Amino acid sequence: MNDMSVPVQSLKTLMISMVSAVLLAFFILIAFIGPAEYAIDPTGIGKALGLTALAKPVTQSTKAIVACPVGEQLAQWQNIVKITIPAHSGLEYKLYADKNAALSYAWASDSADLFVDFHGEPAGNTTGYFKSYGEQTVAQAAGDLIAPFAGTHGWYWKNDSNHAVQVTLKTKGQYKIKGLM
Repeated sequence: MNDMSVPVQSLKTLMISMVSAVLLAFFILIAFIGPAEYAIDPTGIGKALGLTALAKPVTQSTKAIVACPVGEQLAQWQNIVKITIPAHSGLEYKLYADKNAALSYAWASDSADLFVDFHGEPAGNTTGYFKSYGEQTVAQAAGDLIAPFAGTHGWYWKNDSNHAVQVTLKTKGQYKIKGLM
């Protein structure tokens, strides 16, 4: 007779395994996730591995210095960012603004007209509603916005050309950068 008994784990072994798994998960949270996501690094492991750099936002002055063309007056704009839109593709760039916050912008493509939809989505809305402030196909645009509601406001650019197009976006006002979406 062939006895095919399955080994049964004792309650003690199962408890040790469960406690070990919880402790390992806690260690991973403290040593890796905390530094990478929230810049909280009580162990110093995150800094040693370079994980804390992932949680740091790009400072406005760094972005301006890196992306600013020669001769641009830095004081005129809070942020200047260069966005590459691949051929036959589209990208969105968003800012978060509170209701009645003011912002100004200017953007220009380096080589082609782009379809652009400047629009906003109210914070917390799950219906998919958005308000379009304007759609057009142009190589550049500039303007001002007083946010009609708290939420994200930004641009969707569509590049129908056969080559990548670089957009230089300059902004200033009362907002937080959400970035590419």
